[in-house]
Amino acid sequence: MQSQQFQDLLNAIALLTSQQRNTLINALSEQNSPSDIAKSIEDSFVRAPKCPHCGSENIQRWGMRNQRQRFRCKSCRKTLNSFSKTPLARLRHPERWPQYLEGMTHSLTLRPAARQCGVSLKTSFRWRHRFLQAIEHDQAPELSGITELDETFFRESFKGQKKGLPRAARKRGNEKKTECRQIPVMVARDRDNQTVDGILENQSADELCRHLNGRINIEAVVCADASLAHEKLARTLGFTFKELVSSSGIRVIEGVFHLQHVNAYHSHLKKWITGIFHGVATKYLAHYLGWRRALTSINTLTADRLANKILEFIHFQPLKAT
Repeated sequence: MQSQQFQDLLNAIALLTSQQRNTLINALSEQNSPSDIAKSIEDSFVRAPKCPHCGSENIQRWGMRNQRQRFRCKSCRKTLNSFSKTPLARLRHPERWPQYLEGMTHSLTLRPAARQCGVSLKTSFRWRHRFLQAIEHDQAPELSGITELDETFFRESFKGQKKGLPRAARKRGNEKKTECRQIPVMVARDRDNQTVDGILENQSADELCRHLNGRINIEAVVCADASLAHEKLARTLGFTFKELVSSSGIRVIEGVFHLQHVNAYHSHLKKWITGIFHGVATKYLAHYLGWRRALTSINTLTADRLANKILEFIHFQPLKAT
């Protein structure tokens, strides 16, 4: 831009409306958006190179491919780049990832997300599940204080699968006429809105312990429905257990111990999955549980914060919070 054009631009700023000023600020901030995951990963790898195949740090540059620096490990002699062995390996169009992540913060479905980013439906699907794979295990480090524990159920779904179904295909709306396997999902949530969840193979204490061991502070007080599995879990992990007997009308103990928060989380989770996405395949259910945790773990999930979670998962320097 010529100096005179730049001066004219500066003079025009005083004439902008409040809305136009905000639009200009957003446009300028996007030029240096910290949600540029690709560049952040490449910069972090250069600062601390490590072979994803053998763990060696003895790496040398090995030419360029598709405008991306490649490396070669001197120990195992394999070639790699900054994305090798990460959920983002072999994904194209990294310049469009921030825009796609922005859509995910608004629970955008596949087709609108594909149109917004100018990619195919297949690419939109691949991007979604690669990004979700990176945050699938982003659980709360520890639950403390008053913690609520309960299970909910999702109907087993083979959505999108056309071959190899373990049962005959059925049409929508006939749940009452056809037996259907229910998938148990455990959700534990404290009063600070920290969440740990997981898909259970069965409703045993061992399964609950597999997800909650090391995740509940020993001084926590856990509220849960009366069941042998919950009692055994409390004995195994050593926390205080407040047993609620809903069948006898005991839903609140001492005015503070109840399951209202976790039940509300169940309700919002089911409405989100069935209302926006019209159900999800059971094999991808863990991805959506992680997505919902990300949406509810902080007040406002932005593309930058979602990118930060992805970068933390793949062990690179996280982005600065904005």
